[in-house]
Amino acid sequence: MSSSGEDSLVAAGFDALAARVAILDTSGTIVYTNEPWESFGDEQGLARSAGGVGSNYLAVCEASDDPDAVETARGIRAIAAGDSESFRLEYPCHTPGEDGWYLLDARPYDHGGERFVLVMHVDITERKLLERRTQEQADRMESFATLLSHDLRNPLSVALAHTEMLELDDGVDLGDDSDENPLRASLERMESIINEALLLATVDTVEETELLALSRAVETAWTTVRTDGASVDVVDDIAIRADPSLLTHLFENLFRNAVEHGSTSPDSRTRQDAVEHGGDGPRIEVGALESAPSGESNGPAESVEAEREAADWPVEATDYDGFYVEDDGPGIPPDERERVFESGYSSAGGSGFGLAIVSDVVDAHGWSIRVTPGRNGGARFEVRGVTVVER
Repeated sequence: MSSSGEDSLVAAGFDALAARVAILDTSGTIVYTNEPWESFGDEQGLARSAGGVGSNYLAVCEASDDPDAVETARGIRAIAAGDSESFRLEYPCHTPGEDGWYLLDARPYDHGGERFVLVMHVDITERKLLERRTQEQADRMESFATLLSHDLRNPLSVALAHTEMLELDDGVDLGDDSDENPLRASLERMESIINEALLLATVDTVEETELLALSRAVETAWTTVRTDGASVDVVDDIAIRADPSLLTHLFENLFRNAVEHGSTSPDSRTRQDAVEHGGDGPRIEVGALESAPSGESNGPAESVEAEREAADWPVEATDYDGFYVEDDGPGIPPDERERVFESGYSSAGGSGFGLAIVSDVVDAHGWSIRVTPGRNGGARFEVRGVTVVER
């Protein structure tokens, strides 16, 4: 291909870019612009002397009262002088019709014994608008968390305290002959929903983890769950790296899910009768998951040398990369196995927050979770991508 043909090919390629591109010599004079650069100048009503070939880009920037333009000129001059290898600046460029943002990227190159500076303006408006929406959502979530933790939980605590006083007063009829006070039950249910919603609103990326015995983590969570005759068994003696508090919440909600569905599902009416008469409730098993086949592992390959020094038991690298929680209840239909992690979704009259919290805790750790059928027809939750060591 001839030199003129190559030049034409390169020019056509620059014109096809969405970015506005100009090439400057070391004095700041524009020696080349692509079509988007020229079109933008025409749309903004700029004279060729303010941004076309032959004009001095740096002089125009330095004459501006915009601090970003002055900083741009300073950055490009440093590149032209060989004092810097690049300059980047994000800046707003709003019009009466819409808001816009751009990324200016300048870098040097040599050609024919001369130095030039390639300047690009890339439209980043879509990213900036997404960042703005994300920040607005974060602000709303912070306000929501404040509402839950103070404006709602405080008066609810007062209501619970008054309920306790009423329960001690024989002259007050609370309207139910059962052992459970419906007023207290309703208030405690509200408290549970607030706590769950608050946790959903505040779960964030886990920065620090601890080495935790799986059996101890399960035991801690189990003491906070109303088990209704259910039982739990940890079948593997392993330890995992996790945030202790979030791991407790994960197990609490998986256990509650198993108990609630195992005791109240129409498919387990026999079990419900057994629970009411002191029989066995749902049986839950927690154990380790073997690593996925080569190339499919979701977990980090970490050395356990540091664990040997920190733990009070000998640890060894294992072929595990996660854990499972499995019950022998009615299970979860295939068409619901993805939806169960959606906030607000419930098939047993619950808040619908429980498995959403599980999903958020998994995401915060960088793990993954899926639902499969259990070996006895129940639900099996598999969490992978976990750092596992053997005790």
